[in-house]
Amino acid sequence: MPPQLAASPGAPPVPTPNPAPNPAVSTPAATGGGAKSHAALLGIADEITRQVAAMRGLPQKAQFQRGVLSRAEIVQKLHERMAKEYSKEEVRIESAVLRRLGLLPEGVDYEQTLLDLLGEQVAGFYDPYATTLYIADWLPLEMQRPALAHEIEHALQDQHFDLKKFSQAFKDDGDRQLARSSIVEGDGTALMLEYTTRDSGHSAAQIAEEVARLGKQMMQLSMGATPIFQKAPPALRETLVFPYTSGLEFVTARRLGAAGAQGGTPSWKRVDELFRDPPDSTEQILHPEKYEVRERPVRITAAPLTSLAPRKEARRDVMGELIWRLWFDSQLSVAQATDAAAGWGGDRLVAYEGPGDALPAVINLSAWDSDADANEAEAAARKVLMILAGQKEPSGSSSSSSGHSSSVGPAGLFREKGGVSFGLVRRGRLLLIVAGIPKGTEARVTDEVFGTFKVEWPPPAAPPPPAAAPAAPAPATRKPR
Repeated sequence: MPPQLAASPGAPPVPTPNPAPNPAVSTPAATGGGAKSHAALLGIADEITRQVAAMRGLPQKAQFQRGVLSRAEIVQKLHERMAKEYSKEEVRIESAVLRRLGLLPEGVDYEQTLLDLLGEQVAGFYDPYATTLYIADWLPLEMQRPALAHEIEHALQDQHFDLKKFSQAFKDDGDRQLARSSIVEGDGTALMLEYTTRDSGHSAAQIAEEVARLGKQMMQLSMGATPIFQKAPPALRETLVFPYTSGLEFVTARRLGAAGAQGGTPSWKRVDELFRDPPDSTEQILHPEKYEVRERPVRITAAPLTSLAPRKEARRDVMGELIWRLWFDSQLSVAQATDAAAGWGGDRLVAYEGPGDALPAVINLSAWDSDADANEAEAAARKVLMILAGQKEPSGSSSSSSGHSSSVGPAGLFREKGGVSFGLVRRGRLLLIVAGIPKGTEARVTDEVFGTFKVEWPPPAAPPPPAAAPAAPAPATRKPR
């Protein structure tokens, strides 16, 4: 499950990546401070708005409100937005689920860590609910321009596509929420990077290709060179940067398209189409070709589990390919984790909680694209679950537990720690993961999940349209004598 407090634009407002590698030099004194400095920033914002509107092809429809705030004031705005979108109880259970899955270490304050991360990275933000651009007063002018270009692009997005539709939290599908955030931030980041190179003398196609080639690396370096970010748990770091880095790759791939790949003119119109028909999953962001053929996620609908009574359902979510990759990454190399997660087809996570439970019981039923993909995911999940249970995978143990038997035996499927069980069951292309269910409920939970959860496989994705055939050469003609 993507950490949802960092997963959507505007809920809370996601910060602009700091274009400079060392924010320590960014002090209020750098902009001069005072009313004159604020007036100058507002004047610069007007100038950049005209430039961005022309570059992006999104005319400004109306004036948007603007304010110049200190870092503390902007962080307070972020905190207020977070509190409006998520209750204390929602934050608590999300933190507990992440902890149960091993994605959040013990002793880490989830909400405060996110606030610290956002406060460290923020360089201003646009609030679609207040239709207001908040400008940072501590950045020097050379950093203000790209940061403002990014956020002004959000204001223009809002006027043309209504960002409130992209800011609403999908509290039962954080993966979809993260995918939508990737369109908003990927577009803003692509525009920001092109804005910084607009006077390079290169063509629009050359600039777009350079952004596609180097943009992700540039963003990772700039966002990763800050102390709080470096110390944050990987799941929080990766979820925060994903909309900017992977969103940038997705948007530039979409913008370039076949014409760009052949040296044609990149099209922002193709990016506009993303706002009208946004992607459904991080899988589509990571694999743009799956968006192009509209490969939809497998829809899995959970039913109440009486086998976990008296515990009650506390949360539903979707992990998605990104979080499966991060989960596998805790025990595998990055390449292995990426490969194991790449066959994701869909999943449904449900958390149950009862009185006295230190952490919730988490159930996840996932679907995979092929038997080979399910095999790979099962082997990776087994390694992670054994570590969560405080054990090592026995040498020589089979990496496959597939089969149609509903019995749960001592074949390495489940391991117990502190009175709760961790394990998995494979049936065809479906993989059930359990973490922290009461010892002795394994068989009943397994049978009930496979018997009551509804799995709806989408129709096969349509093949991409064939490439246009090259034009036939003109027939030779005789020169008249």
